[in-house]
Amino acid sequence: MSTDLNCPTCNSDATQRLSVIFEHGISDINTSSNTSGIGLGRGGLGLGLAKTKTRGTAQTAMSLKASPPPKKRLLKPLGYIFLVYFVLSLFLGHNQVLAGLAGTLWIAGSVAWIVFAVNYNSKTWPPLKAIWDDSFLCNRCNHMFQVGKKT
Repeated sequence: MSTDLNCPTCNSDATQRLSVIFEHGISDINTSSNTSGIGLGRGGLGLGLAKTKTRGTAQTAMSLKASPPPKKRLLKPLGYIFLVYFVLSLFLGHNQVLAGLAGTLWIAGSVAWIVFAVNYNSKTWPPLKAIWDDSFLCNRCNHMFQVGKKT
């Protein structure tokens, strides 16, 4: 039994899996260069040497559009929650009751975020990733579709 990968909108066979578009649109950048120069001025002759290295990743707009669903981060939001707590502590430090309340809210907020993120990453995200794994893009009409589903 063969799977029909034609676009359900325009019936074109020019379709690609989103994961392929995503991977093909990411490039690693790793360059280095050496530079030298000579200059003459009032102070005499000057010589300059430099070596540069550039590393990073470039991503095309189409790859960004075809990106998989992101998981929820843990550390960055926890850092923001702590920053809010720290700023509140600076302003409420003289009042022990309000400072204690801020500390309690910090702990409760952190625990709530951890529970939410772990729950999302273990229960909500896997079905979204499975849908992404089975999704295609038509290169003719730009329609995204999931194999086996009429959209």
